[in-house]
Amino acid sequence: MMGLEIVTDKESKTPDNALFNDIFEKTKDYGVLMGKGGRFGNVFRIQPPMCITEKDVAFSLDVFERSIRESMK
Repeated sequence: MMGLEIVTDKESKTPDNALFNDIFEKTKDYGVLMGKGGRFGNVFRIQPPMCITEKDVAFSLDVFERSIRESMK
């Protein structure tokens, strides 16, 4: 399992729940499900299955990147 925390900036590490939730919903809309965790609910829990393919990884990364870009506008 990997975790990716969404914060306002690297220095303060203040949780950015609004951005997290926007990205989270967009990834679901595009067909990629990730877990939600962390003390403040701002951490993506990424736990792919052992049978994941390169195609699955490429698709998931594309969706995640697209969701982040759309949410940052």
